[in-house]
Amino acid sequence: MRTVLVTGASTGFGRVTAEALAQRGHHVFAGVRDVGGRNEKVAAELRSGGVTVVELDVLDQASADAAVAAVVEADGRLDAVINNAGRMFAGPVEAFTAAEIQTILDVNVLGPARVARAALPVLRRQGRGVLIQNGSLAGWVAMPYTGLYAASKAAVKALVETWHHELAPFGVESVTVDAAPYPTNIGANAGSPSELDRVAPYGTNFNGFLSDVMRRARSSEPGDPREVADAFVRLVEMPDGTRPRRTIVAPVSERDAVTAAATAADAATGAVATGMGVDSHLV
Repeated sequence: MRTVLVTGASTGFGRVTAEALAQRGHHVFAGVRDVGGRNEKVAAELRSGGVTVVELDVLDQASADAAVAAVVEADGRLDAVINNAGRMFAGPVEAFTAAEIQTILDVNVLGPARVARAALPVLRRQGRGVLIQNGSLAGWVAMPYTGLYAASKAAVKALVETWHHELAPFGVESVTVDAAPYPTNIGANAGSPSELDRVAPYGTNFNGFLSDVMRRARSSEPGDPREVADAFVRLVEMPDGTRPRRTIVAPVSERDAVTAAATAADAATGAVATGMGVDSHLV
């Protein structure tokens, strides 16, 4: 049995993953915001499935610190952290104000950084454990109207790769699950820019993009989101020191292409790191 903290566990990949891990006998701590308010019903449902719910707002360092402390107080250890919390933002880059861009980065980049900052002293003291990041293929390829989301995922990708090198001497792993689009509520809850006059010139193209996203979300075309949860479960259960740095999850129709691209990217990263003097066992 592993002790696992899952952030953003009220919906989407986070909830499915928390429930799947609990069903397999792991002690899962589901990080949920506003447990006594709007997410009270969700929290009760998670608890009924054997999941322990902890208040966790990734926008607040004190909240992240308290959540990790609650896990350690309960179990005396922390084996895995799944950084899942995040939001989608869609719209022409031009239309987002600086304040809105700051919000995007606060959730998708600083959120995982806060949780890692809270958890890493525990993992280093243990001499083992794993940070598992919910990444995205958007971190590799920026598509129209999701550029800021892609930028945030690219930033997190850089953090994960840096942690991979920095934490290896402590016996702590840093890995990522990079998924293709799957039908979850992240698209329906996507943030949008406030300056509509800046959106208007992109009208036809942007509306077509949104229509396609909604069509895919309503169909079975993108695949089953439980495939992503299964990837998280496999990483949690793998023996320490054997986890791949990157796990690709994509529908069958896309899997071969994205896996080939990931293999080439990993080879290039390894070559550059070696050339820059990074120890080979850390690559």
